[in-house]
Amino acid sequence: MVRHGKNATASSVYSYAERKKDSAQSGYGTLHARLGADSVKPFDCCCLSLQPCREPLISPDGYIFDKESVLKYILHRKDMYAVEVKAYQHHLKILEEKDETVRLMNCLNPVHLLNFLET
Repeated sequence: MVRHGKNATASSVYSYAERKKDSAQSGYGTLHARLGADSVKPFDCCCLSLQPCREPLISPDGYIFDKESVLKYILHRKDMYAVEVKAYQHHLKILEEKDETVRLMNCLNPVHLLNFLET
């Protein structure tokens, strides 16, 4: 009987396992995993709503959007930005009030007052 364990890799055929091992070690190739059909959207669907486009728009990069979805998104983000700007202005106002109180406290400090009177 022939021993099958010896020279197992001495075959002249480049096996599937050897190909996978070599491609993983060399970093050559792009197939890392297969994607399921549910992870890829259909061709005619909007990238925002994932629904078929009624009025399609195409970006310079080639993405397809529905005009209605884009306008809804712009209005939604506009409202969010208005809230953020209002919060930022309120924060700046609080910082200005703190700076004003610190400046007034420094003016009322006796050491500063004496230095001011001496000059």
